[in-house]
Amino acid sequence: MTMNFLPVINIQHDFPEVISDLKNELCLAEDIWISCYRVLDKSGTTKSVHGKVRVTSDTSIDNNNNDQNQNSSMSPINLAGRDGVECRWADHSTYSVSHTPLDMETFADILTRRLRTYIQQLAVIVSCQTLSIPPTLVSFPTQVIKGVQTNGIECMDVAGDWIVTGGKNGKLRLDRWRTSSNSLDCNLDQFRIGKGHVSDLTSCQFFPSGEVILTTSIDMTAKIYSINPDPSTPISSNTNETTKIMMNVRSLGPPHGRGVGGGGMIGKGKEIVTFCRDGKLRLWNLAESKVVIESDTWSSSTSSESDVLAMKVVEKRFLDRTGTEEIRSPTIEKPNDQFFLILGLSTGALHFVDLPTLKPIKLSSTSSTEDDNDSSPIDAIAVSPFSDMVAYGTRSGRVRLITLNWRRSSSSSSSSCCSTSSSENMEIESLSVTIMASWQRMTAAINSLEFIEQGTALLVAGDDGLPYRINNISDIHSPSSVLDIEEFAGFDCDPVSAIRSSSSTGVNCSQNMFAAGKDGHIRIWSRSHSP
Repeated sequence: MTMNFLPVINIQHDFPEVISDLKNELCLAEDIWISCYRVLDKSGTTKSVHGKVRVTSDTSIDNNNNDQNQNSSMSPINLAGRDGVECRWADHSTYSVSHTPLDMETFADILTRRLRTYIQQLAVIVSCQTLSIPPTLVSFPTQVIKGVQTNGIECMDVAGDWIVTGGKNGKLRLDRWRTSSNSLDCNLDQFRIGKGHVSDLTSCQFFPSGEVILTTSIDMTAKIYSINPDPSTPISSNTNETTKIMMNVRSLGPPHGRGVGGGGMIGKGKEIVTFCRDGKLRLWNLAESKVVIESDTWSSSTSSESDVLAMKVVEKRFLDRTGTEEIRSPTIEKPNDQFFLILGLSTGALHFVDLPTLKPIKLSSTSSTEDDNDSSPIDAIAVSPFSDMVAYGTRSGRVRLITLNWRRSSSSSSSSCCSTSSSENMEIESLSVTIMASWQRMTAAINSLEFIEQGTALLVAGDDGLPYRINNISDIHSPSSVLDIEEFAGFDCDPVSAIRSSSSTGVNCSQNMFAAGKDGHIRIWSRSHSP
């Protein structure tokens, strides 16, 4: 397998503050640093270039100047790279927004201004000829939600206007990250908390409805919360009190024998799956709040020393004999036997488990999902919206992209571990895996992955505090394909525990990326799109 070694660009995290100082005429010029890195081989040998950019405010430049170093919507601030790096403004970059003066606003102006989010996008293009780094987009956050979890964010999920985060000591918090278009009086400082867990959370995720949350913790339990305030909580007489208690809908029991590593919903969420690090899997029926099946028999085909570190519930997408996906009605709710599990193990291998039986699935192809030279634990898995691609990341900083192909065939004898009866014959379901690409930037652990934009791009975040995006996932046809990278700046060397995305339509049409840091803050990158 060919390993791609991708470059890294790290920019001074407080660059937006430097721009603010120049914009407010607190200074006329200042230097910022840019460091570029590239791993040269599998041994981890790294070459670096440490350059600087002179940032200057030049009031003699006409705002309508179309020079590459400025945008017509900006104040005249110039960038000049040196010591091996080049830097210029991105075409879409803005850091000032003008609108009708407040004393001249009509009611319509006020309504429009309050409904529309004016996204300030600070973004630059950086290149480094010495390390063969082509012009690369580097974006800074458009919004930061500070102090969400005082001891660091362990997990995060996003649904609509809401962000849920899990932290240390059982802390669960729900924040609204933007004003809803249906409410002009939304308080962005308002948050809600969920009580019940007594130890660190390992996962939190919204159900498809966006109104219910599934959580797991090392306290050996899984719980379900509603985002609606608990009606039994007394209303505080303090008018400044904005915190509400979230209603604890259900605690799933009995508890696991060890800490719960995570969970996943099957379809619309009538059934869920949870897993322990020791490999035990549980299938739950939520209506009856009971365990349908518990199993660790899948581990008999793997090393007894392997732990489960990551899990995803995936829908089976079947191909016909021509390689075309079978057409099914999207309105029909799929039975749980149309799903399966992908497990990331501490041995660096992926394992596949059938639902609802929790029995192991043997791959029909001979392709291995283990790296010949890397047995690093797998901590992050992402599945594309069409369930045809999977990305997974390891603690050694490697990311691998694979494709999944399910096929059906009829046989009078069972030669597969994954089969169902159909009158006199047996319908055989087989799964094959094809490795598409493998890459590495640094040796920092990969903590979180997510496909975005219908599976055409991939978000990656890890311990190095340098989240990034691969833009051309759909164009990768071989391990040697060139990868198009976009960097997300703003973290000060703080590990990133989770990365997510959401899209908004209508007046506030934008693509939004969210990264949760061990510093307890959430950084948001929003990019406007035409409605």
